Amino acid sequence: MEGQSAGETLVNLEAMVSIQDELVHHRLALEWGQILLDRLVQSWMRLEIHEGIAYEDKVKSQLSLLDEATASLSHLHKTLGRFSQQLKDHQRQLS
Repeated sequence: MEGQSAGETLVNLEAMVSIQDELVHHRLALEWGQILLDRLVQSWMRLEIHEGIAYEDKVKSQLSLLDEATASLSHLHKTLGRFSQQLKDHQRQLS
């Protein structure tokens, strides 16, 4: 930040704080993704061992689980992709 005016330095520091605040939210999004996948695996395992369910119902339940997980993970992927680009841009600014 050498060679910058006090105003430019303040603006840059504010941007850095903002980006780091967003990082916390994205870490929470990653944790949510982990919880989602853990629940998916648990539900899938329960379906595998459940003997009282008809095969067609099992397949329908598995498909429903995958559809829900795909939709949720797709949203997470897009969000993290956008933030990754923002963080890369920020890294270039720091260089």
